[in-house]
Amino acid sequence: MITTLYFIQFVAFYLWQITAPKRQPIGGLWAYAQTNKSQTRLIGAALALIACVGFVMQWGLASGLFGFVVGLMAVGCLSVVIEPFNYLRVPSVAAIYVSCVILEIIL
Repeated sequence: MITTLYFIQFVAFYLWQITAPKRQPIGGLWAYAQTNKSQTRLIGAALALIACVGFVMQWGLASGLFGFVVGLMAVGCLSVVIEPFNYLRVPSVAAIYVSCVILEIIL
């Protein structure tokens, strides 16, 4: 459950990141995000709200909000540092997510 919430939070942050004004559209999701900035940001905000509500429901009000803020800082740093190396593609992110879910289930 926690892995899924952090993944939703990562996707929300990434949608906001690719709609920054200094970004050049490459194609695919980038081109769609640049042409529909308000819709992409609305989807990102909705996903962030879903993640925040999920954290609050999982851990309680104070711990959930703290976990959301800490997670937002973590996924923000991860996205900003790794994105220029083009590691953030669907297969690699999906592999990391599935690995983390399996570890969460096992542990």
